[in-house]
Amino acid sequence: MSVRKNFTMPEHVAEDLEYLAKRLNKKQSQVIQDLIEEKMAEYESKKRLEAAEKLTGMFTGMLPEDVDIQRIKENGGR
Repeated sequence: MSVRKNFTMPEHVAEDLEYLAKRLNKKQSQVIQDLIEEKMAEYESKKRLEAAEKLTGMFTGMLPEDVDIQRIKENGGR
């Protein structure tokens, strides 16, 4: 489904949009759509990275420093 939107923009931005559309051989609406999708992908990626960074260090200190995963495996989880 498509939705019609009307935008007001400075003349130089409208000229840049027209230029990009011609150079990319796309409709102006497709250029705008592509740029919005690109920015959304960047935003979502940044949001996921920030969430992962919040988890970093969350479990620090739960195991004594002399205990590592390999040693736990070797001892059968004991």
